[in-house]
Amino acid sequence: MKELDLLDLSLMEEKKPARTILVVDDDDDIRSIVVNTLSILDLTIQEADSGQEAFQMLQESESLPDLLVLDVMMPGMSGTRVCAEFKKLPGAELVPVIMLTAKDSVKDIVVGLDHGADDYLTKPFHYEELQARVRALLRVRELNLTLHAKNEELRRAQDQLVVQGRQALVGELAGAAAHELGQPLAAILLNIYLMEKVATLNGESSKALASIKSDAQRMKKIVEELRNVDTENLTEYAKDLQILSLQQQPKALGSKGTGD
Repeated sequence: MKELDLLDLSLMEEKKPARTILVVDDDDDIRSIVVNTLSILDLTIQEADSGQEAFQMLQESESLPDLLVLDVMMPGMSGTRVCAEFKKLPGAELVPVIMLTAKDSVKDIVVGLDHGADDYLTKPFHYEELQARVRALLRVRELNLTLHAKNEELRRAQDQLVVQGRQALVGELAGAAAHELGQPLAAILLNIYLMEKVATLNGESSKALASIKSDAQRMKKIVEELRNVDTENLTEYAKDLQILSLQQQPKALGSKGTGD
């Protein structure tokens, strides 16, 4: 294959899929005019001849269209209602809606905008104006999608920083606790050892001393676990509350060992 053919193939693979527009109008002639007007914009155009059909398509579709062109005055489910219900769907807040209507009063325009419409165009309209408004709203959608994606990345990064900060703090507290408890605990265990020696020389035994020794050894084990704690290892303590688990997690299969 020639080098030029390879370049053409690469460009084809990187080409973005055509954006989708849903055109909704109960008048077949008007809907056909809108579709033909927008067909030169390299778009995938879907059609619906009623508000009910349009909203059913929007609910059942695996992905939302990139833009809606809605006639306002339709029997059954009006374009204004379709717009209002559509904007409640997940992700629909980023999909622009153009309302088409023969009404041009300020009140009618305000009603449409208040129900979620992003633009308003009165009939009859100029073809070039509809094309220009569609292009402009699609650019706005692209910018909003990019901004939304960046915000999600920022939120995830912030969440990760919070987790890392918490883990660092937990590690510091665990190390400080182990250090501060280690010295007095070592002294306690030494005194217990001396008291046991004295008791043995005198032929005596003490259950209380044995109990103290057992508790001290348990505390020593906890201090050793604090020194090697895994700050990501949490356990359920109470409802909606997790605490640091001192139990060591088993190593995953295939992880590197320390050697034989």
